[in-house]
Amino acid sequence: MLIKCDTIKIRTSYKYFLEEKIPFNIQYNPVKNVESGRYYHTKHNPNIPYNVYIGINNMHQSLEIEFSSKILLERYPELISKYTIRQCLENLNKLGICTIDVDGVLKHGWIIKADVTKDVDLELTDEVLNALNQNVGNYRRFKWQHYNHKGITFRKDVVYGKEEIVIYNKYKELSNNSWKFINTLPNKQDILRYFAGKTRFEVKLDSERKILEHICANSIYEFFDSIDTVNRAQFDKIFDVSAKPLDTLKCRNWDEWAIAYLLDHFNYDLKHIDQLMRADGVFSSRNGHRNKMKLFEEVKSKVYRKENEIIRQVRSLL
Repeated sequence: MLIKCDTIKIRTSYKYFLEEKIPFNIQYNPVKNVESGRYYHTKHNPNIPYNVYIGINNMHQSLEIEFSSKILLERYPELISKYTIRQCLENLNKLGICTIDVDGVLKHGWIIKADVTKDVDLELTDEVLNALNQNVGNYRRFKWQHYNHKGITFRKDVVYGKEEIVIYNKYKELSNNSWKFINTLPNKQDILRYFAGKTRFEVKLDSERKILEHICANSIYEFFDSIDTVNRAQFDKIFDVSAKPLDTLKCRNWDEWAIAYLLDHFNYDLKHIDQLMRADGVFSSRNGHRNKMKLFEEVKSKVYRKENEIIRQVRSLL
């Protein structure tokens, strides 16, 4: 399946900005005391219930346009793709904010940010969320956070930005947070029905460097002609899909046998065990604590509980 996105940011030459229909915000260079650019954001416009940003940088002679798939209106479930990107830009021209050269932007623009998105038929139940929590391959590096009983974010801070995947109940998110947008659509009931039972997976590529690392192309046409491997690749970075059955016969001694059953008791949640041991001051030295956690990790790799079919099934949808 080809790449689809919920939000993108495009950069191109400012010569493809044709007309300003309403006043834009002016930006000044305080040193030279000249206008450095102009921008407009729909967050200041109550009549447009979704985010659109248009910015012009005079020094770099560039135009930046950022929007979400809500700009597609009744085609919203299709997301931003090879087949809808022109419609997105044509709908932008219909907002009464400005006029852009759609053909010029499509031909010469490139993607500098993208939320690569996949909606799949999956109920995001507590069982699924627990399976995700328990199968984080590197619990020290990837942190996770539940939010509003709708989903979960797995994130790792890296030198350049963040690596993360967001997984959430799209129907709940839409029905709780986007009613103003939904009520503008003539087919709102069809859209709500479409998202019922859907889970959204979203990987945020927040720089050109990340886009080129994951997709190897950032011109608009090449980007949207790319096969979507982004969500599965990020899923594989975070989750351990090689779960093995619990087999205490592999334990070399009493300590490993005891640790195997402790792991089973705590659902193999190394992060939880690590926190409990720290809170209770089980070891007086950092080395003692660290060595014991390494032993927990070693034993987990040997005697892991039954293969987690939930994780494998989720991965197969990506």
